Amino acid sequence: MNKYLISPLLLTILLQGCGGSSSSTPPEPSEPPEPVEYNFSLTSQLSNDCGVSSAFMEIELLLQDDTWQTLKTYQPDDNGVISFITQDEFINYTIVAKNQQGDEAEGLNVVSFYQASSDTPSHYQAQFDSLSLVDNASSCECVTKDLNLVHAPLAMDRTVTSSANFDKPKPIDESNTLFEGVRVCRIIGGNWPLHSFSVEGLGGNQKLIAAGNFFDLNAEDNSGGAWSLFATLSATSYQLTLPYQELTSVQLINGEKYFATQVAEGEQSLLIFDNHLHTSESYYQSQASMTWVPSGSIFGTAVSKTKHQVISTIIEESLSVMAGVNEPAFNEPYFDEIKADGSYDYRAVAAFPMAIINFVFRTTDPETGLAMPAQWTFYGPEEGTLAISAPLTGYEDIIDIKTSKESQDVQLINSKISNTYSDYIKYYQGDSSADLTNDFVKDMTAIELALKFN
Repeated sequence: MNKYLISPLLLTILLQGCGGSSSSTPPEPSEPPEPVEYNFSLTSQLSNDCGVSSAFMEIELLLQDDTWQTLKTYQPDDNGVISFITQDEFINYTIVAKNQQGDEAEGLNVVSFYQASSDTPSHYQAQFDSLSLVDNASSCECVTKDLNLVHAPLAMDRTVTSSANFDKPKPIDESNTLFEGVRVCRIIGGNWPLHSFSVEGLGGNQKLIAAGNFFDLNAEDNSGGAWSLFATLSATSYQLTLPYQELTSVQLINGEKYFATQVAEGEQSLLIFDNHLHTSESYYQSQASMTWVPSGSIFGTAVSKTKHQVISTIIEESLSVMAGVNEPAFNEPYFDEIKADGSYDYRAVAAFPMAIINFVFRTTDPETGLAMPAQWTFYGPEEGTLAISAPLTGYEDIIDIKTSKESQDVQLINSKISNTYSDYIKYYQGDSSADLTNDFVKDMTAIELALKFN
């Protein structure tokens, strides 16, 4: 045998041990994933007296980073739509819009959203009463007249409600109540909206009763004097459960509110119109609340509240509302959950996913030197940093974190349907917040703090 021969198996082992080459090839490098793009859009609208919407152009959007520094500013197109593409699923942004209500001067309404959903259609409903922007003439027809409600005999000391706008009530006698300056509007050529009128007071038996009716202007002759309406509907008394809290109730029919009523803390029953042509279409929105006025506040006034809202098609279920009976654990008398640098923390008050914080400012128009109404509303989690902590690009000389404030209002919100912050911000950034029959608001609790500054 040749002592220099080596077996093929042994040769293979020796070559591998010495770093010999292998027949395998390295894997090809994987392609990086395509970035996901999100199409963000916000629709800005202004509605006239008939609810007809048009594009509202006096607005801009500031896209911001995690420290609320402005990355880019966007303006609306001719349809009032602000849109852009982003690779971020959640974004911070601030809306700055012109605002004007009633007899007030033109001012600013600022709204900020923390970690808003990029692919959720967003909505801004403008408040601007000036005739220079609100178009009623081309699409809206309005009638203003007095309405006399004829009802069962009541004491002259009575309360009235209506779903229509009116100037003031005027009791005429025990069976007649005048609603002065009732204003009803419709889209030209369309139907007049349905409205409710009601009156509540002590009857002849010294018991509290309520009478009312729906008013259908489509069947009316508008050429004469005051309208007349017979209150043929009688309200039913519903017992409340202990503890008897301050409570309000309203009927929701096709998105409109009718027959609003309320009772003070300690009242044991509530009157509700539960038998009319639209009962089968009705939702009942009830809200109970408890109020505290802390003593020794360093501010002008401080008021805290607990609230509970239930919306249901069943009256008894809607009245099963019970606000928290313990005073909210705000840090009295300083209420310093918001720090000077704009950071805030309300976790000690309640474990609620959403905080809505609103400031009303004392500020001036830099061009005229005159007082300018301005407010800033922030939507964020229960702990974080306010958008006002950074400069508001383009408006630094009007509002900043040091601007004097008239008031500060905080709402901590909890919906029974979710404890996830992303669900809350999606609800509030969209137009679903106008839908009071949305499941998100059918069972909600809240804690509120209202501060008025000296």
